[in-house]
Amino acid sequence: MKGRVYSQEEIIAVITPILRKYKAEQAILFGSYARREADAQSDIDLLVIGGESFDPTDVFCIADELHRATGKQVDVYELREINAGTDFFHSIFSEGVKIA
Repeated sequence: MKGRVYSQEEIIAVITPILRKYKAEQAILFGSYARREADAQSDIDLLVIGGESFDPTDVFCIADELHRATGKQVDVYELREINAGTDFFHSIFSEGVKIA
């Protein structure tokens, strides 16, 4: 399934129950899927915003489940590991699509 191009809506539909399972408050889809520019080689980029009951190590479980569901390379970050004020931080929040 690596070569499949999912719609943004399909990706969000797969991500949403995974986020609920791990008690993430919110996530932001960013990168090519957020810009609707994904192609067959595109990975899935996700920033997870966890609440008080969220275990930050669950980002690995989220990435694994999303990879198994889509067959895509998945990069998942937790908000606390991104430095505010960086270009990376600003690009996530300017182009990203909020989920949940």
